[in-house]
Amino acid sequence: MNSPITKTQRQALAKELSSLGHLIRGSLVVTGKKCGRKSCACAEGKLHPHTYLSISSGSSGRKKNRIVYVTAEQVAPMRAGIEAYQRAWEILNELTDLNIRQIKEG
Repeated sequence: MNSPITKTQRQALAKELSSLGHLIRGSLVVTGKKCGRKSCACAEGKLHPHTYLSISSGSSGRKKNRIVYVTAEQVAPMRAGIEAYQRAWEILNELTDLNIRQIKEG
């Protein structure tokens, strides 16, 4: 049957999963760009940092990549959303393991 430990663990994981908000699937990519001004340091090679959110979607045969520009003010909330998404996946994997164990134990 349902062992108390497994049930308690599942409840705690489900509670944590429900508390995660603003999930963002993707990766932050930082690149450099020139602004075009001849007197700027970027003309000498010190590029201005630009951050983008890279998102892949679709099936393995027809993957589409999407790139979204992220302002400096948006980097921290984007990073938090990506971390929350990664934690959600960890929780789902833990729940899967617990559910398999419960089924096997009968």
